Amino acid sequence: MTLTQIESLPKQNPKINVNGLDFEWDLDKGLFLVNGLPTVCMWIDTTMAGFMSGLHKMVGTERFHLALYQAGEEGVAGEWEHFVLRAPSIEEGLRMVGALANQVGLGFWELVSLDREKKEARFRSKNSWEALYQKALGICWGTSSVAGRFAGYCNRIFKTNCWAEQTSFIARGDEWDEFVVRPSEQTVQKQLDLLIATDKATRADLDAMVERLKLEVHERKQAEDALNQEIHERKQAEHALVEKLEIIRRQEDSIRAMATPILQLWKDVVALPVIGIVDSVRASEMTESLLEEVVKSKAQFAIIDLTGVDVIDTSAANHLLRLVRSVGLLGTRCLVSGISPRMAQTIVTIGIDLAELATFATLEAALRFALQEDDDPLVTKRRESN
Repeated sequence: MTLTQIESLPKQNPKINVNGLDFEWDLDKGLFLVNGLPTVCMWIDTTMAGFMSGLHKMVGTERFHLALYQAGEEGVAGEWEHFVLRAPSIEEGLRMVGALANQVGLGFWELVSLDREKKEARFRSKNSWEALYQKALGICWGTSSVAGRFAGYCNRIFKTNCWAEQTSFIARGDEWDEFVVRPSEQTVQKQLDLLIATDKATRADLDAMVERLKLEVHERKQAEDALNQEIHERKQAEHALVEKLEIIRRQEDSIRAMATPILQLWKDVVALPVIGIVDSVRASEMTESLLEEVVKSKAQFAIIDLTGVDVIDTSAANHLLRLVRSVGLLGTRCLVSGISPRMAQTIVTIGIDLAELATFATLEAALRFALQEDDDPLVTKRRESN
């Protein structure tokens, strides 16, 4: 193979695998990859120290600490989903993440204890980049991103907001950075609000507050729009319900009218055919309908036809008597037709006295009687006087 042919071969990126992690250098693109993800390497004592020191000078100690803490707290989502939740236990998952952190230069850290009953966890970290660059600068600001990371894990373990308190510092000469994590009402946002309340607000703080207010206004507007939409939908549903109730009411009126039809048989004669069972509710409806029609038509005779009633009991007979008496109080004579032999036997058996009723075997017989009576001069004279 000639030199030209060798140079024309595709370049292979240098790779190495360490304990399951793939490290690769893409020389054409200038990228350092860990498991295919772009990564940055910095000299901690010089480059990282200068970088972080500059940020600290710009934003101040409190905001510097809170920004790193929040970055660590929010940065554990991927690790939690892809490593911790897939492990046999929470403890085993955190051990795996700690081992991986050690392999990529984030330092060695471990879970010392986890008390679910007390909701308390203890973590230990050694040689983290924060501890090393602070030791190089001769200062101790605390390893905030590591603290935030441990708080992020405990937020998920204890299912409540937690805060990490650092109890020992490598930058001060301790062997480890150690942390105790417990449930707390303290949050990064509350700490920022406290800084603003103590007249330490910066332009960035004010801009952030404006953005928060804009977001709150937008969320409230969305909630208001959703509420208005719900109110509109409820009004539509209410309107539809009212329409359905009106349809039901009209149907009930139609059924009631069919159940108690009043027939105009002759000029002065109306008839009420009764079909089925007569109970107190139906008797009341029959009485109301018949009395209204008698008054309206000024009828002299009202025929109650029982041809469609198979059985009559004491209650139905009493309802019938009250109906006849009510009609009679209006000056209209009430005739009863269609009493079957079986019904007559029942009436005699239960001992109901229907002697005051003018009864006829058929509706035709009752109508003929009413017409004959209507031709009587005395009846005609009485009608004219009314």
